[in-house]
Amino acid sequence: MKRRLSVHLPLVLVLVVVTLALLAFDRPLARSDGLAYFMWLDSIAGDGDMDLSNQAEVFAHVNAYQVFYHEPTGRWVSVFPHGMGLLLAPARWLAAGVDRLGCLHVNDDYFVALQGRPLPYSLLAMLGVNLYALGTVALAYSIARRFASPWAAAVAAGALFLGTPLLYYGTVEPLSTHVPGAFLTTLSLYLLLRGEEAGAQWWFWWAAAGAAGGLATLARWQLSLFAVGGGLWLLTRRQWRGAFLFGLSFAALAWHVPYTWDWMFGRPWVVPASERSQTSFLVWPPHVGAVLFSDARGLFVWAPLTLLGLVGLVGLGRKRWRLALTLTVVFLSQATINGMVADWWAGWSFGMRRMTELYPVFVLGLGALLGCCRVGRWRAPGWARGALVAIVALGLAFSLLLLLSHLNFINTVLDQPQGDRASTEMRYQLTQSSFHVTWLVMKEHYGVWAWARPGP
Repeated sequence: MKRRLSVHLPLVLVLVVVTLALLAFDRPLARSDGLAYFMWLDSIAGDGDMDLSNQAEVFAHVNAYQVFYHEPTGRWVSVFPHGMGLLLAPARWLAAGVDRLGCLHVNDDYFVALQGRPLPYSLLAMLGVNLYALGTVALAYSIARRFASPWAAAVAAGALFLGTPLLYYGTVEPLSTHVPGAFLTTLSLYLLLRGEEAGAQWWFWWAAAGAAGGLATLARWQLSLFAVGGGLWLLTRRQWRGAFLFGLSFAALAWHVPYTWDWMFGRPWVVPASERSQTSFLVWPPHVGAVLFSDARGLFVWAPLTLLGLVGLVGLGRKRWRLALTLTVVFLSQATINGMVADWWAGWSFGMRRMTELYPVFVLGLGALLGCCRVGRWRAPGWARGALVAIVALGLAFSLLLLLSHLNFINTVLDQPQGDRASTEMRYQLTQSSFHVTWLVMKEHYGVWAWARPGP
């Protein structure tokens, strides 16, 4: 009993901490890109179809770019993936029931004016994303436990959720696809590793891993590259039948992406964003250096713990070189494709949000790095273990301070609602504003105390 408690206690504690963080920052409002996913959810789970003409009418007063009329096909279309309509369908059905019962009708005119639907629809969707967030952390912990102690795995899973844009996109903009996307990539990696241990039942786990990768592709098209990495790992292990089954399960869901493109744009292979802007959305050469190191939105600047996670893949490579190599290839493929996008900084973004679905890669690396402090009978010197823990704590503290600085900045610097460079926002927080102002911003817009009126 004591041993079982000692194994599960770290996971329970990290889930409690993450839950409190979610409640502290949650904002049940569909805004920006999240409004596009909200409209897909309204169509797929509400109307039971993918015809966005009804949404174009209902959301006309808030629809800026999320849905547009495509003259060549005569359809209302969106450049945003439709997977969220499937992933959050239960939340939408529950919200419809709550709405019919007259529950949670708070400031209806306010919410309809800002997002087209009353509070129950965005609140239940946000809580659904919160559940995906907790599931993501739990799965990542389980993955890291294969290479580290329970406490090291819990630290890695918790710190990399709280210390990356995942916290922001699970709370402040919960209708984005980043948290559900991270859940599906984490689930796919978990199932791949589980299949390795399953003996005669390998076929079920690897088929399920492929299906998770296919569903991730419906949520965010670029995540098909993550599934390619999973297939590569199976091939390097000479699991021919496993790779075939993984690929078959992936294709059974991912085929719906080109099918939907063909239905909306008249061609199965397009770059949807280019269809809207009529300009090239992908550029060459890719801005990989900026994606990783830029003060504007660079991954390692806004979420430095991710760099520590990559360092940990080196140590992992000593034990599992195929796995470490595959995860490195997955990371480089995502950095490259995100560097090829014309707006590599990801628009009105908090940090490099398009890299957040690599969360399980970073957790596995950081867990392996922390696990290197104790291998068999060998233990790293006390100063080395202490230094590593201090670096993790400092990286987490920096990212949380940057998050608070960003929320302060975008709500008080009225001519820059899109934010600015990390250094600019941090300097504004520490020298021009104050934490008292930040607290007022939080109380006004974010957290459970502001759910009734969280805008704009």
